[in-house]
Amino acid sequence: MKLVKVSEAIEIVSAATGKPQQRRVAILQRDDGYFSFAEEYSYTSEYEGRVIAEGWQQFPSEGIFESAELAEVAGQSALLQRHKHKERR
Repeated sequence: MKLVKVSEAIEIVSAATGKPQQRRVAILQRDDGYFSFAEEYSYTSEYEGRVIAEGWQQFPSEGIFESAELAEVAGQSALLQRHKHKERR
């Protein structure tokens, strides 16, 4: 799959840790020419108070869409629906 676009991140409160966490949606073009989306979350790994790794981790892709625009709308909707009660304001 090829990365087409990444949405702006939103900040939510992690259910696991209770700490703020960034989430966003990646739009992907599949090998067959169709599109899908995947939710991503930011991470930071620390050791003895120093950051040793940070970046974005992607969940498995979802859906099959005819265009990147349709995949983006579906991805944003799914992201907000999953985290609507956890979004930090």
